[in-house]
Amino acid sequence: MKNNTRNLLKAGIVLCIAVLLVGVPATAINSTPEKPTFASTTQTATHSGSLGDQVELKYYEEAGLSNVIGITSSPATWKTAIRLTQDEMAPYMSWTLTSVNVAFSADNGHPDIDIKIYIFDEGTQTAPGPVIVSDTTYTLDTTGVTNIPLVTPVNLSGHDELWVAVEWYQVYDPPCYYAWMDTTTGPHIEYKSDWVYLNNVWQQIHIPLPSADGRWGIGAIVEGEGLAELAIANIKGPIGIKADVQNVGVPDATNVEWSIKVTGGILGMVNASATGTAATLASGASLAINVGMFIGFGKINIVITAKAQNALEVAASKSAFLLGPLVIGIK
Repeated sequence: MKNNTRNLLKAGIVLCIAVLLVGVPATAINSTPEKPTFASTTQTATHSGSLGDQVELKYYEEAGLSNVIGITSSPATWKTAIRLTQDEMAPYMSWTLTSVNVAFSADNGHPDIDIKIYIFDEGTQTAPGPVIVSDTTYTLDTTGVTNIPLVTPVNLSGHDELWVAVEWYQVYDPPCYYAWMDTTTGPHIEYKSDWVYLNNVWQQIHIPLPSADGRWGIGAIVEGEGLAELAIANIKGPIGIKADVQNVGVPDATNVEWSIKVTGGILGMVNASATGTAATLASGASLAINVGMFIGFGKINIVITAKAQNALEVAASKSAFLLGPLVIGIK
């Protein structure tokens, strides 16, 4: 059954590459006469546990690792990569990238493989910028997710984006598959989760290989002093809405932002909101927030959010009844 699956996948891959890579430079990696393309098979992952206090910036889930990718000719040198932006990095900008997780399969024709880790600076949406570090090499020989410490750690401060890449050195004869991808958790995250570099071109692998529509098993491990942790408490009326934003973590929260939005009422005529900021919120401290009096009648919905530069966003949703200016029955 496995051989049949491979044959079907490879047939589709050859057709897909022939159609989609027209105009790509014909020079093959390592000057091999045959232009290499992608091939894949399937394999299920076994979860290896959590990272404790470390934070992994990633798009994959280990339990979702399913497709294993290789190149159709050997030897071949190519890269897989993820692009991290402020969506992922913002709470950790004072932290340091210390190691990289790489998902590898030793069970599909390539029992061990040499790799090199590249950390690129911000470039464009479709290609990385200059190399920051590329001095970490490793030999993978165990199926699963392997943590690889960086020879030179990278401070996140000063970098709005990072590309985390794995360069693979395929030496065994194909068919062989080894670079593991999560195609189960969800499809690719546009311009972020499934980058490849082959034939001198950066592209998202789901374009030439639609069966590999997912997220590379690559994670950036960052370490720091810890995040602040915000909570929303004491939501009450009766005139307007009041609440407290609390810092229940250890470090002080910086650049705190909050919002309150109230909507609903008969004919949807209630629409009240307020926003605010605070430069710092000390550990264990509370920040009183509110939206002033509003008038209406009927059921209303209350949504309160809070976030900080070094804290993840939290939200609280409540419903209540509005009787003129009085907010009653918050639940």
